[in-house]
Amino acid sequence: MNPQKSTQYVKTLGLNATTIYNNEVYFFLFADIDTKDKSTLERVLNIFANHNLTCYHYETIKGYHVISPCLLHIRLWLKFQKDLSFLDYRFDTIRISKRYGEKPTLYYNHFNKHFRHLESKSFHNLIRNIYNYSEIEPNENYINTRLSFTQYMQLKLRPNTLDALSGGAVFVEPKPLYKHGLEVF
Repeated sequence: MNPQKSTQYVKTLGLNATTIYNNEVYFFLFADIDTKDKSTLERVLNIFANHNLTCYHYETIKGYHVISPCLLHIRLWLKFQKDLSFLDYRFDTIRISKRYGEKPTLYYNHFNKHFRHLESKSFHNLIRNIYNYSEIEPNENYINTRLSFTQYMQLKLRPNTLDALSGGAVFVEPKPLYKHGLEVF
């Protein structure tokens, strides 16, 4: 298999875990679950619930993303990371750009019922806008924060090569690219 014909770089947008409010640094907690195992998702959601962290979760190609708009000081963020250490994830950035084939459903879990943590209204509205939901209702515990983004390139398999790698039928050569009616090689 020719690596140049079977892979491609894809531009990806990620949300950083850091945010600023009143000139103070806070952190968001993210969990990237690389399995479709529902018991792992339940375990992660229970950790968020036990720490009173409102979160959103949605299905990705490989598993699930669980993300919280709650503002956390560094000590709490590190403590909660330890609870999630079984995921083998860095916790500093989460991909927010949607990929082809991902489910269009966003789930909301309001575990911060007594508002033990302030929540970022900017974060809420960003995620809701990505999934075409209405903005969050105004509340004194929802505050505007500055969000930080990262753009990076990820190496991905081209869709045509998945059959060849999964033991499927026959490897299909990619079609030539055309630009303005001219063949590009």
